[in-house]
Order: sequence, then C-alpha cells, then structure tokens
Amino acid sequence: MKKAYLLCLWLFSLIVTQVYAQEGRRVTGRVTSADDNQPLPGATIAIKGTTRGTNTDAEGRFSLAANTGDVLSVTFVGMKPQEITVTAAATELTITLESDASTLNEVVAIGYGTARKKDLTGAVATLKTADIVNQPVVSATQAMQGKLAGVQITASGEPGSVPTVRIRGTGTLLAGADPLYVVDGVITDDIRNINPQDITSMDVLKDASATAIYGMRAANGVILVTTKRGQSGAVKVTYDGYVGFRQASRRVKMADSQQYIDFSNEALVRAGQQPVFTAGDIKANTNWFNAITRNALVHNHNISLSGGSEKSTYFLSGGYMFDDGILKGNGYRRLSLRASNDYQVSKSFKVGASLNLAQEDNENKPYSAFTSAYKQAPIVPVYNEDGSYGYTLRNNVANPLAQINYTNDHTKSLRLQGVLFAEWNITSDLRFRSNFAVENRSFNNRKYNPIYVVSGNQQNNTSQLTLRDDNASRWVWDNTLTYTKTFGEKHSLNALVGVTGERYKTSFLGGSRLNVPNNPDYWTLNLGTQATATNESSMGLERRLSYYGRVNYNYDDRYLLTATVRQDGSSKFPSSNRSSVFPSVGAAWQIANENFMKGQNLFSALKLRASWGQVGNDRIVPNAFLYTLSSNLDYQIDGQLAPGYTIQDIKDLNLRWEVTTEKDLGLEFGLLNNRLSGEVNYYDKLTKDALIYKPIDAIFGDNDSQYLTNAADIRNRGIEFGLNWNEKKGDFRYNVGVNFTINNNKIERVNGGLPIQAGSLGNGQITTQTAEGQPIGSFYVYQTNGIFKSQAELDAYPHISGAKVGDLRYVDTDGNGIINGNDRVYKGSYQPKYFFGLTGGLSYRNFDLSVTAAGNLGNQIYNGKKAQRFGNENIEASVTNWWSPSNTTSNNPRPSNDVALASDYYIESGSYLRINNVSLGYNLPKTLTDSWKMQGIRVYVTAQNLVTFQKFSGFTPELPGRTLANSTDQTAGTLSSGIELDAYPTPRTFLMGVTVNF
Repeated sequence: MKKAYLLCLWLFSLIVTQVYAQEGRRVTGRVTSADDNQPLPGATIAIKGTTRGTNTDAEGRFSLAANTGDVLSVTFVGMKPQEITVTAAATELTITLESDASTLNEVVAIGYGTARKKDLTGAVATLKTADIVNQPVVSATQAMQGKLAGVQITASGEPGSVPTVRIRGTGTLLAGADPLYVVDGVITDDIRNINPQDITSMDVLKDASATAIYGMRAANGVILVTTKRGQSGAVKVTYDGYVGFRQASRRVKMADSQQYIDFSNEALVRAGQQPVFTAGDIKANTNWFNAITRNALVHNHNISLSGGSEKSTYFLSGGYMFDDGILKGNGYRRLSLRASNDYQVSKSFKVGASLNLAQEDNENKPYSAFTSAYKQAPIVPVYNEDGSYGYTLRNNVANPLAQINYTNDHTKSLRLQGVLFAEWNITSDLRFRSNFAVENRSFNNRKYNPIYVVSGNQQNNTSQLTLRDDNASRWVWDNTLTYTKTFGEKHSLNALVGVTGERYKTSFLGGSRLNVPNNPDYWTLNLGTQATATNESSMGLERRLSYYGRVNYNYDDRYLLTATVRQDGSSKFPSSNRSSVFPSVGAAWQIANENFMKGQNLFSALKLRASWGQVGNDRIVPNAFLYTLSSNLDYQIDGQLAPGYTIQDIKDLNLRWEVTTEKDLGLEFGLLNNRLSGEVNYYDKLTKDALIYKPIDAIFGDNDSQYLTNAADIRNRGIEFGLNWNEKKGDFRYNVGVNFTINNNKIERVNGGLPIQAGSLGNGQITTQTAEGQPIGSFYVYQTNGIFKSQAELDAYPHISGAKVGDLRYVDTDGNGIINGNDRVYKGSYQPKYFFGLTGGLSYRNFDLSVTAAGNLGNQIYNGKKAQRFGNENIEASVTNWWSPSNTTSNNPRPSNDVALASDYYIESGSYLRINNVSLGYNLPKTLTDSWKMQGIRVYVTAQNLVTFQKFSGFTPELPGRTLANSTDQTAGTLSSGIELDAYPTPRTFLMGVTVNF
C-alpha cells in the first residue's frame, strides 16, 4: 500500500507542475447559434488530428493555441459540426453553427473506446454534463433518476447513501445486482467518491452487444463515467456552490394521546382484561417524529481550474460536501480532490495521469429510531420533569431520542485512485494504449455503547467498544490495440484486441471490549476488559485475467455489424470453472440512409438494430468452494493428544458464475429535422444458474446447514420507450422528454422447485416467497375479505382459533374449512412492472428552467412497521376509526394487542410519481460580468423531491434494497425487498446556488 501511495503522490506532483506550462500563439473567437445568434457555452473546439482543444465559456467565447494551417473542428450537441482552417491573419473568429437536433451524432463511450451513437448496434443511453451539474446531487447516480429508459434508480434519504441502480430488472438472488462502474476506462466498485461536478458524461451500456466487452462482470449492465480533463488555452477557474436545507417530505399521522388510550383500553377489554389507562396517564401529547427530526443544513462547494499549452493540458478540482441528515445527530461530510494531466510527447505519442482522492465521514444513527417513533406512545414525554428521558412500562418500545443520543457510531473512509496511461499512434490506422490504475481504500468504524438506564426495557449495564478496520487495494492493467481503416468510399472497419490483468486484495481487523470508559479520548481496546475480549481478522485475494476483442464494420453508413468476444478467468471459482468465454453479435440497418428514403421529409433518422450475447456475474465471496476446517477436535494417538481438524461445512466443488443470455431489438428514429427523436427497445434477459444457498438434505445429519450452489434461473423481459421533443423559436427554446419501461420479472427455476421464504418481520411472521413462476421476493400472505361483523357471520365462516367479531376475515383459499399456512397466496411484489421518467426544460434569454420527475407503477409494498404492532404500541390515526357494534360501517379491525398474521391487509400500492428536481437559473448580463472581470455568473434555486403523489401510507415508496454478495443470509437482501421497516424518509430539499466562471 505504501508504494501505491507514493505512486499517487508522484502523479499528483507531475500533474500540478503542468499548471505552469507555456503557451504559444493564441486564436480567440465566439461560437453562436444560427437560429437565434445566442452564444453556445460548452462547445468543443479541437485541432483536427491532435488531442488539443478547448471549450467555450458561458458567453460562447474560447481561446486556443493554434498554428497557421491547423483545422479547427467545432462541435456542440444539437448542432451540425463545422471545420475552419486557421489563416495567418486569423486572430478573432466568429463561428456560427446550424441546428441539428439529432442525438445520433453524439460521441459516446463504449468500453475501451468511443463511437458515434449512430454507429452503434447496441443499446446505450447517455447523460451529459448539463444533466448532471444542473441537478445538485451527492452521488452522480442520483442524477440519472427518471432520465434514462430501462434504468431504475431507488434513492434513500440517508446522507451519503448510494442509490440502488437496476438496469433492465433484477437478474440475481444472491450475487451483487449493481451495475459495473468504469471510470475513465478503469473498473471500480462504485462512484460515490467521484464529485458529480467533475463528470463530463455517463454512458449506460444496457444490452449484451454493448456490455460483452466486460464479460463476466457485465450481467447487471455497465456504467461508463468520463471525467473532465484539461483543454489547452488560458487558465479557466470555475466555482460552483450551493446552500440549503432538508426536511422530512412526509410524516405519518399517528393517534394522539386520547385516541391512543381509547384504543389500548378497548384492546384490553376485548381480550378479557381490565383497562389500565386513565386520563392521569396522559403526561404529554408527544409527536415523536418531530422529536427526532430536524431541518437539516446542506451545503456544497466546488472549485476547478484547467488550461494548458499546445502540448500539455491540466485539470484540477476540489470539492467539499456537508450534509446533515433530517434524523438528529446524523451527518455526512466529503472532501474530494481530483487532478489530471495530458502531455503530447510527440505527434504520435501521448501520456497522461490522473489522481482522485476522497475522504468521507459518516455520523451514523439507527434507522430503527423512525420505527420507534412510529410505535412509541404519545402519552410518554420526551423528557421527564427532572430532565431524564421519558418512558413507559406499558410497552417495550424505546425512547427514540434516547436511542439516537446513546448511539455512537462513526465511520471514516479514505479512497485514493491513480491512473497512468500511454497512447502510441503506431501508424495513422493503428493505435496502442496502455492503462495502469491503482486504488487503495480504508474504512474505519468505531462504535461505542455507553452505560445508561432509561427504563427497565431500555438500558445497558456494561459499556462496549467495537472497532473495525477494512482495507482494500487493487491494480488493473489494460493493454489495447485498435485498428481503424476506411476502404474505398463505403467500407469502414474498427477492430480492437486487448488484455487486462487485475489483482484485488482485502484485509479486515476488528475487536470488541467491555467496560471501556465513556470518554472518546480513551476509546481504545487496551482499556477494556481483556477476559471477555473478542478479536477477528481476515484476508482475501482475487485475481483476474482477461482477453477480449471487438470488430465494428460499417458499409456505406447503412449496414453495421459488431462482433465481440471476451475470455475471463477468475480466482473466485474452482479450477474446473475458472475460465469462460462471453460472445456477442449485433447488427443495425440505417434505413434513413437508403436511396428509397431520399426525398421524404418526415424521417431525418431511422435505424433498426438487433443483438444477441452472453455476459456473466462473479460477485460472490472469494473461495466459496473451499472447505472450512475446525481445529477444536483432538485425537488420541498412542495415548497422546494430537491436534485434529474436521470439515465444518459442505461445498459445491462445481461452483460457477451466473451467465445471462440477452436478446435485444431496437428502433431509433428522428422526425421533423430531428426535433422529435425517440427509441424503442425490446429485451429478453435470461440468467441461468443463479446462486442461492440451498439447504443440506437431512440425511447428512444437519437440518440447519446450507451451501452455496447454482440452482436458479431468472428472466427479465421488457420494452423500453423514450421520446424527446426539442424546439427553438428566437430567444425561446424548450425540450420535453418522456421514457417508459415495462419489465416482467419471473423466476423460471429455483432450488429444485422448493420456494425460498424470506421477509421476516421479527415477530414470527414471514412475508415473501420466491418461487417458480413468480417475481423475485413475491409477497406470500393470507388473503383477507373484510372483517367479521356479526357472531353469525363468524360462526358460518372458517376462522383462526380465538377469532372474534371485528377481527379480519381470512379467506379459506383451499376450501378445506381450516385457516392455516396452506391458504397463503401470492399478492404481488416490490419488483415494478412499469417505471418511467419525465423531463422538461426551457430557456428564454438569460433565464432557464428544468424539471424532472420519476415514478413506478404496478408494484406493492408491505407496511412492516404497521404489521409489527404489539401490546400497547401506538397506532396510525386512520386506524382509530375501528369497527364496533356502534360503528359497523368501518373496515378497520377491532383493537388488539396480538401478533397479526402476515396478510394482504398490510399490502399497499407502491406506485408513485415524484417531482424530484426543479431548478430555475439566471445568467447575469455580460456587461455586468465584464465589469467585474468575470466570464460569467449564473445564480439558481433548486427544489428536490418537491411533491410526491403516492397511495402508500408510510414514509416513502422508495425502499432501496441490495443483494448481499458476501453474506450467507440470503433472506435479508433482494428476497426481502419492499418491506417498510426502519426506512429513512425521503427528504425535501431547497437550495440556492451560484456558478462563477473567472
């Protein structure tokens, strides 16, 4: 690790020295739109045949070192490109670009290279700089929500949390379901350490034709992140910052104190007991949500500078993120630094380096405080008159505020990434690139549980300190050879071959001690009781070696063909299954370029494409096929004790990675000179041999053991639709976009036909079952049909033992006259059948407005906190209107303190529509900024999660869930998604910000 840090420090010093590089002759100018003569900020001006270039500022101006005879290539999204030759007299250029709303000419990342979108045979969706920076977010993945068809983003309200990303559904039960992230060509686990302000584009590879180049790790899709790099020209300095606050966007209305004691007493009476609550018990009317939440401060600051000479360019940036959570005591801080440098050694040889450093600090507080606030009685005060925490012995619920304040859980992480690359144009057609990356991560967690007494149900008699240190280091070395050639006027070929080696090492060291003093200065393990000490450690090592190739053929810009193959080897699997080949093929037909399409004015673009391919998923704990030995078994040999070992578990020696086969058919189109553009895709993804933990047969003598094996098949089949309209009229321009995805998730095979039950509520009730023919984690519960409203009705209908008038009426689905577990039925799942997004934007002169919205349709949520209610816990206000002989029209069951059966009474619609971002900006007049010696200033206000339309009565319909790739508890991951327990409410956020270009 020390060597890696030294290498990264050397890279940083190399990059910083380039800030002082000298410049040559300058060519300046301004780029405007032919439609309205308005400036085009962010247009790219590059010297053709070189890697030198720059971008226009907020006023469309640029400055670039160039020689007489150089050809300037000027491009801007939505405009036709233009080339201009620099003359001896040229100093100030005025460049006007004509409109071309087609997105097909965009250049996108495709894995080890780039391509024009119109030349692709695979499904690729792109998010550009403006889509990211104009929506202030902590993690760049949040900016994707609602903007890309087939990409579902589920966000948590917790500060610093990473959204769950699912591309074309969930295709695994136990292995990791998150997509693969590739930053500037380097594979990494996630991008939470990347400052969104440093990102140029995010390209999402969705089908096998696009993802097969990444082989065994691409089954969940691939997200390619391209970060900003320097452009030659004068030094540019940009500051962007905002400040605002967050608040809970939704609060569940609970019963007040009088309603609570009425309900609780009624429950006791109906159970044959005496009521215990009186008016004297009402010591408060506490709103526990208000007691544990707050309006939370959030602010973010970013500054960057870039520039360079004809041969050398640089980019430097720094960012600081401060985000207090709406849960008191919760908080997140991030400090990020990024630097990159490119150096043109000669006309054919280029080298570069980049460095990214991020430090994150999390002050963690328990999500369960929200559930405690839901359950705790309103008659309990937050504090007693003597200043101690309020409590009641009438239930077992903790004081939520005490729960927060007695939790000391702090996490600090440091992540350092460095990249070196060299690029050699061997000939005009042949290019070699070598890319070497290193990454080091450290994760330190400290938990301290002090001695305290709130009540007999909430106390801790012995202090405990737990420390955990996780470290990981990785190096990845990519070497690629790319051949690009045009034969005649109609044949174009692009071929790539490459090899990648990777080494990933992890280590863990942890310990716990009792009786540690309650003073942060003394929170060390050596001050605790050694007799009860616990220590643990582990190490892991993964190696991968891959060979890959891709061929793109283009005939006359009409017929396109792509073939890809990758062979991967991974140390995670036994030698018999350590290597595999992942192929794909794709074809496309540019119908709009056919002769028979000439002369028509409707279609400006029309492309049909199809693909087939296979990709894999290897995200499991390393060496899962190796036996675990126990040393706690000694043998007697010749009367002497000798140490012995025994096998602890059963392993599948034929363990292999999951393989997903995908078929894709797509149509891309542009109409009315590409003012209207869109895309329709059909996909069929079948994951074979998905990993699960399978119970060991009882004949082996252990009914509780399980082993990891390939025993499930999962299919995701769906349709994606996206439509965009762009219009410009004088100073006014606007755009509207909509995307809609239909996804059908289904288990085709699992566990030899034996379903997997999960979704425990912690009270003996199980809510989900994953079975053949059903979506992952389907709710499997008792069906209800109202309530018993008379004794005659109760006597005439099958019911559970102890049922009374006013109780839920469970349906005897098998018709045998008995209500038991065989009567449970499937009642939907959290897997959405439909998800969608809406985007809109408009600008008029110096004003701009953007709006995005996202939502789901057709999924279900289990209200777990409501179903958990037990003796004398609080209730929702809506339940206070319960059935009684004098209130026979109510459909709410009578009060009860018993454990409720898992039933569809607690299942609610998960459909929702959320307006997740509204931003209004204003660019200050140029006359004003010029007088301040600035290139441009934009001020803006933003509202996030402004309004949510939902039927679910709980905190939030967004319940992020993750598969647990390194856990044997498969019931806690995807199979239990969609149960609202200890959920962090989605916050509503209001921000004010400014962007300044110097």
